[in-house]
Amino acid sequence: MSTAVPWYIKAVLRIALPAACLAALYLSIPGEVALAKTAGWSEHYAPAMPVCLSVYALAAGAISQYRRKMKLPGERTALIGGVMALLLAMGAQSISHLIEQSYMGTSWGLVVAVSCVPPLVIAHLIHMAETPSQVRSASEEMEDLRAVLFDFTAEAATSLMRRSQALVKQCDTVATVAREMVKRAELEAGRRDELLREAEKEPRPVSLTEQIAETRRALVAAGEEVTVKEVCKRLGISSATYYRHKPAEPQRQQSTAGMLPLTI
Repeated sequence: MSTAVPWYIKAVLRIALPAACLAALYLSIPGEVALAKTAGWSEHYAPAMPVCLSVYALAAGAISQYRRKMKLPGERTALIGGVMALLLAMGAQSISHLIEQSYMGTSWGLVVAVSCVPPLVIAHLIHMAETPSQVRSASEEMEDLRAVLFDFTAEAATSLMRRSQALVKQCDTVATVAREMVKRAELEAGRRDELLREAEKEPRPVSLTEQIAETRRALVAAGEEVTVKEVCKRLGISSATYYRHKPAEPQRQQSTAGMLPLTI
């Protein structure tokens, strides 16, 4: 759906509204001039009354609208001034027409009230002009921007410091766990070394073959007869075990004495 303003609405805003304002101002001139003459102004000064009321109403309404949009102080006083200007214009038209049609006559109160209109308009316009508009300069806006950036930087730095502290704590925890693991590994390595040293210190078990050979040498040294039965008795083994584990006997050199010569 298109949101463009139609051409006839633009025509109303650019042509119809200014035309209506000019027509209303033109129609209010006779009554306000007549009222000014009734209050005692001459023909040379009386035409300034509609200008005073109309310009006052326009200025007050415009200032009120501008300050409302810009959120500036003085909006209420400008709005009150615009309403008072409209009421004065409406009252001036009504009173002048009533006097002209002989429905009412002039009085000292009416003269005083109409005579006070210009000073009151001037006083209120000066008040609206002197009300601080709080228009911010570029340096003030830059100062506010610097303050915002400083706050943001401070918050970011604080957040980074907190995260860094958390990371440092985590690193300390990891380092502590690593040190404990290293200590445990060193203890395990020490235990293994001790076990290896103890295993090296223990005597190597003597095989059954060596025991048989040692027993036979002991019998020979004692001058006893070396028999299978005696060896098995001393070692507590059977003859079958003896023959499975007996050491190899050295080959004896056959004596050549008594051998017949190989020659004829």
